[in-house]
Amino acid sequence: MNFVISVWDVSNGDIGLTMLALLAFVLAVYLAIVPHEIAHGLVAKWNGDYTAKMNGRLTMNPIVHFDLIGFMMLLFMGFGFAKPVPVNPYNFKKPRRGLFTVAIAGVTYNLAAAILGFFFLSLVSFISVSVEMNFYLYGFLYWFFSIFATVNLTLFFFNIIPLGPLDGFKIIEAYASRDNRFIGFLRAYGNYILIGLFVLHMAVYYVSTYASIGWLQYVDLLGLYLDNCTYWVGGGLESLFNLMFGLPPVF
Repeated sequence: MNFVISVWDVSNGDIGLTMLALLAFVLAVYLAIVPHEIAHGLVAKWNGDYTAKMNGRLTMNPIVHFDLIGFMMLLFMGFGFAKPVPVNPYNFKKPRRGLFTVAIAGVTYNLAAAILGFFFLSLVSFISVSVEMNFYLYGFLYWFFSIFATVNLTLFFFNIIPLGPLDGFKIIEAYASRDNRFIGFLRAYGNYILIGLFVLHMAVYYVSTYASIGWLQYVDLLGLYLDNCTYWVGGGLESLFNLMFGLPPVF
């Protein structure tokens, strides 16, 4: 939602430019979220579990992956999720290896996609200063790769949090003993901690929108974590690729 508002401001009411930016937003988010879930299903299939395939989830059709809460989170919080693919670990040939590889499949895709996105973002910038590029084409490509890279990087850092149903918890759970007290605590209370972090993030965001309270941002643990990770890692990747193409670094 913030992106939609900022696009309207930057485009100065240019309907064509605004529509291209919105198209770039939808396409970039689609290519970040849907393949993440498909990656889980494909790796589960390679490990012997065909549940996702039998439920028709190994498809790029966005309708079968749509999750209303995840979509609303994406609009209002900047990150979201699709409907998780069904996985039955009892079908895995090697359970622990299956749990681990399925858990890392989605975030591995997101990290690789983010790196690729920043590469093409720098490439588009390089081409734009080397040859005359159509303004609307440049705007679409720049917005698409910028959003694609940022959303994928945000999804990577968000999903590796070891809480609730997130991939980070499943990754550490795969090789942890069942009587591990820390894992047991996260299994029992991880969902509630994650919900608390969401509520705190939203509260800080909307309060800071109407009131200028400098210290309030430091209370938002989830926002601080995601903002700093995406800023420094994303900026570092973009700077690296900019230097490859002879462009100035981001910072």
